[in-house]
Amino acid sequence: METQKPGSGYRVNQKHDGSLIGIEVICCNKHIGEVRFKDGEVLFCPTCGIKHRVKIHHNHFHIDREES
Repeated sequence: METQKPGSGYRVNQKHDGSLIGIEVICCNKHIGEVRFKDGEVLFCPTCGIKHRVKIHHNHFHIDREES
């Protein structure tokens, strides 16, 4: 299992029917924004430059972190 660096994390927001709306991203101890729950959505951390990308598969999703 991949470990996240301290001060980073994700929170999934959903509608009342359970469908997913978006994913809030915390990086470098700051809330840097929200990506929509859509394949390929990307958010960059302005502090460290890490790219947070959503990858959706047929029954699950991943959030990849890539160094710039």
